[in-house]
Amino acid sequence: MGIDLKRFGGWVAVCAVCYAGMRYVAWPVVFYASKPAYELALSILLFAVTVAFWIGPSMRHIIEPKEGDSRNTLTALAYVVLMAMGLVFFYAVTRDWEEQHLGTLGDFLGGTLNPILTFLTFVGLIVTIIFQQREVHNAKIETTKMERERREDRDRAEKQQFEATFFQMLNYHNSIVNSFDVHRGQPKGTLTGRECFKFFFDNMQRAYISNHSPSERERAMHAYDSVWQVFQKDLAHYYRFLYNLVRFVNQSKFPKTKYIRIMRAQLSDFEMSMLLYNGLTKEGARFKEYIELFTLFDNLPDNALHSPSHKDFYDKSAFDESASKKLLSFVDVDPDEATENKNKAAP
Repeated sequence: MGIDLKRFGGWVAVCAVCYAGMRYVAWPVVFYASKPAYELALSILLFAVTVAFWIGPSMRHIIEPKEGDSRNTLTALAYVVLMAMGLVFFYAVTRDWEEQHLGTLGDFLGGTLNPILTFLTFVGLIVTIIFQQREVHNAKIETTKMERERREDRDRAEKQQFEATFFQMLNYHNSIVNSFDVHRGQPKGTLTGRECFKFFFDNMQRAYISNHSPSERERAMHAYDSVWQVFQKDLAHYYRFLYNLVRFVNQSKFPKTKYIRIMRAQLSDFEMSMLLYNGLTKEGARFKEYIELFTLFDNLPDNALHSPSHKDFYDKSAFDESASKKLLSFVDVDPDEATENKNKAAP
């Protein structure tokens, strides 16, 4: 245990001031030449000053030793106590031996040793309690740290599992798109993949132009139905899977916008066009709310619509991420999850 020279110098200075005050002020004014009372008061004062200066650093070195244990500090304290006891014995013996006050000396030694040993026992008990408190505190900190690490590991594993499922679903979505084919006969050949959606749009465009209804919505739905009646089998599969992909992202606890943007980047302009008109049907009403919630039509060009005014069929949030969004009007949960929540709520 190193010696704090500033603290040691302060302790010596305060002790000197206390001695001078007792010697030149208290002795002649308070004690009236009563030497025993003066010596007792001086001893108590110096002892209190010593405790005030050194009890804090000593306890700190005992409880939080820099060397790994408290042997050096405890050894130093033992030396100090033994030296103090030796000085007391020496003073008492040299003072009372010649006067043969040995009985008084024995009472003095007994009365001095018992409080000192009791005090040391009390200090040892306090140190033991402090050690136990610190062990409990450190155990709590370690437990909290382990729980946090386990929670982070669990969250990391859940995220990895979610992302693996998400990208697997995204790959399957692309395989569905690639499975589209439209046979146009000779010599036009066969269209596959995303080329089919451009073909769907062109057919819808011709049906839209040929319809002269005053209602833009009726013209748009007439054009969409002309394609839906022919290619319902393929388009229904496409819509259902894409809806469940968006639904899967929405039900996750991870940042949804990041994954929706990844999914949206897979969609061509004419895929978005088909989604827009499908959302106007009764079967696509829920998908329409997801489209407005996640801005699936961001950067959709006007030439992918039969009329730019058809954007008015949707809220602005379907085309602009900064626009205010409405919450879903329905609770879209899996049947097994709904049953589990119902069972939890049941008494």
